[in-house]
Amino acid sequence: MRNIRISPASPPEMSVAPRFEFQNKERTCGIVVQSDSVAVHVSRYSSFDDFCSVMQYALDTVHSVVTLGLIDRVGLRYVDIVQPAEGETLAHYLHSGLLGLNDADVGARRSHRMSAYQGETEAGTLILRMSQRSDGGFLPPDVEPSPLSHAELGIRPGEVLTVLDFDHFREFTKEPLDFSTEDVVRYLWRLHNNTDLAFRSAVTEYALSAWGSEERDAVSRNH
Repeated sequence: MRNIRISPASPPEMSVAPRFEFQNKERTCGIVVQSDSVAVHVSRYSSFDDFCSVMQYALDTVHSVVTLGLIDRVGLRYVDIVQPAEGETLAHYLHSGLLGLNDADVGARRSHRMSAYQGETEAGTLILRMSQRSDGGFLPPDVEPSPLSHAELGIRPGEVLTVLDFDHFREFTKEPLDFSTEDVVRYLWRLHNNTDLAFRSAVTEYALSAWGSEERDAVSRNH
């Protein structure tokens, strides 16, 4: 994997870092190991318990080989895709604070909406980005293209797609923690709980009812 470091005082520096990815047969779950991180990403999400089980397996396996020393960051990220059905609008699904201006009020059409929110929670830093695109893609630029297999979403050419990107993380750069799988999973649960609150605040009761309260985690959601 190529990394580019940009500094105002010097020209860009490019470096190559090793990246190893292991996937299941269906290519719906992958474990990514780099020199400074271990990550799990999925394209078919079942439950947070299942996700944590894979994360624990990945960490224990890597730790048994290289003996991980410190924890300096734990992060959790969800990408949700919102596709209103025929006769519906985004207002049926998203909190009004994410929708911005009404096109009719300003005489606009073919608009694209974008918003960002950042807040400090008891668990860490929470960032929510809402964006729209019509180029046929649906993942944020920094995780695209994805090596995983994604379900057919029925995206039509030119269709405006709305993406909610929840990024919640805790950094320990000033005081790194001694590594333990249990601590990582414990922090992941804390991040998950606040992210769930953010998700429920960002969408409407209509959306939760349409998607099903027990199935909301499986709605076009990726880690």
